[in-house]
Amino acid sequence: MRPHIIYCYPIWHTVSFSLIAKKHIEGLRRYTKVYEWDELNLPDIYPVKPYVLLVHPMFWCTWRWCQQLKLAEPSLDRALENLSKRFEKYEKAVGIDVADSDGISDLAVKLTEVYDEVVVPSDFARRSYVRSGVKVPVRVIPHGLDLEWYDSPPISIEGVSNQALRVLWQLKQMSHRKLLLFWMWHSPERKGWPEVLVFYERLKRERDDVALVVKTGGPLNIDVERAKRLGIINVFGWLTEEEKMFLYDICDVTLLFSRGGGFEVCGLESLARGTPAVGHRMGAWAEYMPDWLLCREGLRVRVFPDNQIHVGYGYTVDVDDALDKVHEILEDLAEYRARVREYAVRRLRGVYNWREVGKRLWEVATDGGVPEGG
Repeated sequence: MRPHIIYCYPIWHTVSFSLIAKKHIEGLRRYTKVYEWDELNLPDIYPVKPYVLLVHPMFWCTWRWCQQLKLAEPSLDRALENLSKRFEKYEKAVGIDVADSDGISDLAVKLTEVYDEVVVPSDFARRSYVRSGVKVPVRVIPHGLDLEWYDSPPISIEGVSNQALRVLWQLKQMSHRKLLLFWMWHSPERKGWPEVLVFYERLKRERDDVALVVKTGGPLNIDVERAKRLGIINVFGWLTEEEKMFLYDICDVTLLFSRGGGFEVCGLESLARGTPAVGHRMGAWAEYMPDWLLCREGLRVRVFPDNQIHVGYGYTVDVDDALDKVHEILEDLAEYRARVREYAVRRLRGVYNWREVGKRLWEVATDGGVPEGG
């Protein structure tokens, strides 16, 4: 009999973990019944028969659960012992999370101990966990994309109703500028925002045919005056999958200048749409990017100054080398786009898609058991 799954993730608000979790659930439902459970209510699960429990994000959910147990003599060890006893009720307990730097804290290592296995999206993240002392098995299952990202032709402006995107398209048609795209959902320093500003200031001095598009969740609220002076275009708010594809389609280069991160899906999205992405060679994204789009790393820096979980280091991008790489791409854009499209279809499509991710996650949940036809 196929085990049923309880998948615990952030439902009460939408964050990046929520989006990935929904794709995991969609893939797992090809094999079995999946019950969705909000992270805020994780302590209230008392299964009456065996299930496989998936907790995503593992660290935040588990730490909050420990805090809520309110034991008579509260301590982390007692809380984790309590959790271990609860987890014995499950067929298997799997934690899913990332590593935003090259090391996680002793607290984070302790939080992994109540799980049978841990799933991370990259070899970079796995090395971070193992180096930091995690003893439970750590499995790598990357993020993916729907196959439409690889297969659908460029999105036509006629099918786009988003006014900001229509204005951006008109600007490109009228000015003939080459558009650089930078995604900054949160953690500006981790995403490499300081390096982006220095890079773009220098690029604008060297050529007048470029414009920088910064995609944010809300209106840009950091370095606003400097951004205005540079003529940075801010696109913000929620985009549908089709609108995101359109944004990549009309942009010419994606700047993946992150200092850290467990995967950075914006780079994969960009490549899937045939748009070159440029990032340094010391991040998790180097696992799916071709060598000819990678540039040198810069300084080794602490990714977060005061994070309880992600306590390690990452690298800034080498701005000089990134400038050389972007100039090279912009001077031969058609050739680079063709190379990226060929690379995405040949090297990425068969591995980094949500159907394959769902299959691999099911294998973890069932210790390798994939039903016929899966």
